[in-house]
This record gives sequence, structure tokens and C-alpha cells, in this order.
Amino acid sequence: MRNSQPETPVSSIGDRLPGPESGASVAQLFESMRPDLLRFAHWLARDRATAEDIVQESLLRAWRSRDALKDPGSARAWLFTIVRREHARLYERKRLELVSIDDVAEIQAAPRLAEPDGELFALRHAIVRLPIEYREPLVLQVLGGFSTEEIARELALSSTAVLTRLFRARNKLRVICGMTPAPDAGGSEGAP
Repeated sequence: MRNSQPETPVSSIGDRLPGPESGASVAQLFESMRPDLLRFAHWLARDRATAEDIVQESLLRAWRSRDALKDPGSARAWLFTIVRREHARLYERKRLELVSIDDVAEIQAAPRLAEPDGELFALRHAIVRLPIEYREPLVLQVLGGFSTEEIARELALSSTAVLTRLFRARNKLRVICGMTPAPDAGGSEGAP
């Protein structure tokens, strides 16, 4: 069953439950995180409807155990963990269709295209070719949706270092993809 307002699954719960102001602030915190959680769940599940279900169930689980959240500053990581685990639970319950080995062997023997996904395949290949110090912040920002400050905390770097690595990662991707790199505004001292 879907809510009438899919953008605010927690607000209706918070409005109905009696209690101190802390419940309302937790509901607002969860609701403010919903777009990020939905984007992450969509990236995991590759399906919008499934992602919405995952986020809905995750927010309900988080609401039920909201007393376990001691520090609102760690709510983002806590909620992302709940979404990731809820996505895993989805596949624990799912029964996959059995396929004949003979059918799989025939499919694998068929000639494949040079580039299975075109531009997406090329971009993924280019990202994998990046050095780890540039790949990590780029993946955290683009796929994880983390802010510069969160990436800096996660990688034990300064915000300036994270911004520099993101800039250099994008420039390296441009070069790998055959494009011209963006000009470096700060000069080229210490450029790799």
C-alpha cells in the first residue's frame, strides 16, 4: 500500500504519535534525508518503485528504533546502513528463477558486441582506471551523494584536498575519454 504523499512517509506518522518534541525533530530529520536515501536505494536497486519500497521500509525500521540514535549527526550514515541492509533483505527473500546450464552455455557462446553498454561501459571502464586516491572521492560524491565535508571526514583529508582530488579525477576522466582537460585555475604546481 502506498502513501498518498510519497515524498513524506514519516511526517504522517510523526503527526499522529503523541510525545515530546524530540519525536517531531526526528521525523523532520528522517524526512530531510529521504531524497538522499531514495537516490542511494535507486542506485542499489536500479528500479524506482523498488527503491521507494526500500526507503519506506527503511524509514519505518528507523522510526521504530529511533531511540538507538544517540547523535543526530550520525543519522545519515545510520540511515544509509539501514537502506543497504533492507536492500539485502529484499534479495534474501527473493527466489531466483532456475535456468538450464545448456541455455546459459549457448548464450555465452554467442558473439558479444565490442561495447555492451556504449558510453556507460566506457565511463565505468575509465573510472576503474583512475588511481584510487582520485576514484574514492569521486565515487563517494557521485554515487554516494556525500558532501565534501563528509568525504573529507571519511577519507581523513581536508576539504581543500577533497576538492582538489575531485577536480583532478574529473580532469583525468576527460583525458581518458579523449576530451581536453579543464584548465587548472591554481596553477600546475605539484600536478601529478
